[in-house]
Amino acid sequence: MSKEEILSNKCPHCGSNHVEYITRVTGFFSKIGSWNKGKIAELRDRRTAIEANRVMMSDAVGFNLEDEKIKRIKLFWKDSCPRCPEAKAIARKLAEKGYEVDYYNIETTEGLAEASLHMVLATPTMVLVDGSDEEIAVWRGTTPGFSEVEGVISENC
Repeated sequence: MSKEEILSNKCPHCGSNHVEYITRVTGFFSKIGSWNKGKIAELRDRRTAIEANRVMMSDAVGFNLEDEKIKRIKLFWKDSCPRCPEAKAIARKLAEKGYEVDYYNIETTEGLAEASLHMVLATPTMVLVDGSDEEIAVWRGTTPGFSEVEGVISENC
């Protein structure tokens, strides 16, 4: 198979012209706190492209994106934060009530990477997202009350 056949603009299986090429670049993990604005923008662009591909593929296979309206709470915290224990308690209460809660320690690589995608600059930060990871509400550097978060969730159902 020639290089031209491999990099065709037509899908060999269905004949569609909607072809995206993906490459995997290997490297190393690094904290993004030291990245410049251009590199952070590149990370956001990459995430936008991934989302666009997900939408395109869901259309191709008939997946209903309305099924992704499920809301999730992301809590960003760190050990030395004096307000974070209260935020964790609220998050636990929300989890006990049946809401999906993800906890991110911003002192870890995973937590810092996720925090950069939501522009987390202070802890605690609580972000309410939909199934497509789009922000619905954000509380930065403060702890919202349980009923405040639940109210926002019910307003956006």
